[in-house]
Amino acid sequence: MPSSNRSVLIEKARRVAKRGLFDYLWRSIALPIMISAAVCFGLYFFAFPEAFAHPLAVLLPILAPLVISPVLSWPHYRLLKALAEEHDTLEREVHRRRSLEHDLRLQANTDTLTGLSNRRAFFEEGLRRLEFESQTLVIIDLDFFKQVNDRYGHDIGDHVLVHIARLLSDHFEPEALLARMGGEEFALLSSLRESDLIEQLQYLNSQLTDQSLVVLGRKIHTSLSAGVVSIAQSGSLQEGIIAADTYLYKAKANGRCQVQSA
Repeated sequence: MPSSNRSVLIEKARRVAKRGLFDYLWRSIALPIMISAAVCFGLYFFAFPEAFAHPLAVLLPILAPLVISPVLSWPHYRLLKALAEEHDTLEREVHRRRSLEHDLRLQANTDTLTGLSNRRAFFEEGLRRLEFESQTLVIIDLDFFKQVNDRYGHDIGDHVLVHIARLLSDHFEPEALLARMGGEEFALLSSLRESDLIEQLQYLNSQLTDQSLVVLGRKIHTSLSAGVVSIAQSGSLQEGIIAADTYLYKAKANGRCQVQSA
């Protein structure tokens, strides 16, 4: 069956199921009664006028469809109702599977701790962005994070990572693509200029150094080191990451809590 005809049939079946049995029977009976009465009474009028004298002849065109139509319509109604219910069931299943597929895709592309994109998703979306315009890439590392884990434990360390991820999101999303690349390393891809991102990163660092993070009742002193590079449209994201990592190492070698670029 052509898809257009099937769609029409399904829509009809849904209307029938929604209106209910009695409405469908009434619609199925009314038209046959009118047609039967019109044909028979017309025939009587032109060919057999004497038929109007017999009550049975007058009632038969009305009674016959009244009896026959429900019998014929009942299986048809059940078929349409079953089709409508089956289609609704299929629609619910399709919706459930799409929702499940969306959740699985989200899980596959999301860092479970911070809620940011993960490394895989960062590369996929980053490559797509670079097809359309140049981007500024930032690789960010949390300074002295190992000491936080060693001194306070990994639970405190996880809370610090979540807090930093939230700060980065507040400062750079939704325009920027943010990801946790692993451990205490984050990546940021933005269409903003290097100078604008550097200024924002420096402001964020000043906030971190001026006011300690309070995590589960403990004051955590931390800061960020970052390497920044520009990637031309259709440029290599992998090469950009290598270059940004180089500037990040320079920032750490020069004392941390700073941003390095070309």
